[in-house]
Amino acid sequence: MATSDRLFTRPLVYLSFAHLIQGLGFSSMPLLPLYLGYLGASRTDMGLIMATGSFGGLIARPLIGWSLDSWGRRPTLILGTLLMAAALQLVGLVTSVGPLIYGMRFVFGIAVGSLFTGYYAFAADLVPPRRRTEGLALFGISGLVPLAINPAIGQMGFSVSELRWFFPLLGGIILLSLVFVLQLSEPEGEHQREGITLEQVRSGLLERSMWPVWWVAIVFASLVSMYMAFSTVAAESRGIARPALLWLTYGGGAVGVRLFGARLPDRVGATRLVAPSLVLYIAAVLVAAAADSLGGMLLSGLLAGLGHGYCFPVIASQVVGRSPARIRGSALAMFTALWEVAAVSFTPLFGMVSDAFGDELMFSAAAGWAVVGLLTWGVMEQRLGEAGRTLEKI
Repeated sequence: MATSDRLFTRPLVYLSFAHLIQGLGFSSMPLLPLYLGYLGASRTDMGLIMATGSFGGLIARPLIGWSLDSWGRRPTLILGTLLMAAALQLVGLVTSVGPLIYGMRFVFGIAVGSLFTGYYAFAADLVPPRRRTEGLALFGISGLVPLAINPAIGQMGFSVSELRWFFPLLGGIILLSLVFVLQLSEPEGEHQREGITLEQVRSGLLERSMWPVWWVAIVFASLVSMYMAFSTVAAESRGIARPALLWLTYGGGAVGVRLFGARLPDRVGATRLVAPSLVLYIAAVLVAAAADSLGGMLLSGLLAGLGHGYCFPVIASQVVGRSPARIRGSALAMFTALWEVAAVSFTPLFGMVSDAFGDELMFSAAAGWAVVGLLTWGVMEQRLGEAGRTLEKI
């Protein structure tokens, strides 16, 4: 529990190191479509396979929320880590597009749901409330740094066909995150372990001030899931050498904006940065639509990283600030579940658009959808969001 305005306490540092290591698993997923392409998968196949992970995480979210609020943060993280490591081991058995890769993604999705939600719920317990957005933004850097692994594996000599062995190796490394998780004590005082009823959870999640937050989370997540699934393979199909380098600028942009601008959201208000950060991501998608060189894709990655660097923590901060502390785990489970909803709904759809009309139209359609979504959020926030910003949550 946060007891002062000190940000980097020993528990948060341990949590950040664990998050850094397990982030290798999630950050490796943009490489999976490359291996699927090597196996002969179409864009539609890739979209469906990637969406299967989101489906697994989605159906497990109610149980994950209950686990975090009733069982605890620490045991939920331990179980999620074991599931992620097991799922990555399964890739070593995949030699064709079939049921096994779908099963791997399903288990991986449950693991990501547990870890994605659990780490941010734990971090929200540990950072000072007055520095919440800053704390979540800086904590999130530990999950972005692993994106550098994508271009790094090319320099390490891994070919696309050898990704089959790379993922199981990564699964073993991820287990090392448990060394830090086991050093942590369960936070107390900011959330209750007993007496949480289904009605309390339902009313808290459906509070009117939460509606704009849920909506913009879907809009942002739909862009991220599409970009993660298709940007690298689109660049490769255009003959761009070393397309995975775009994740270096993506991660660099996201980390840079958080390192040098982490205090800005708490100073000006997190809500005011939603639109600018989402516009940056939309710009990244439009650049990707027209890019025919490595420089263009690197610029796209940089813009996307800058947008991601702010958009995720400002939305997450609003989720925490507008929901009662006693259901914080469930609120963050809802937030991360909407990422899965967006991925399940939009990734296959955008894949089908690409197969039918090409990558350029797919990226353009995604950007157009996001513009409409952002305008809708503005209206919702103006009508419903003010109450959420003034409520004192206890």
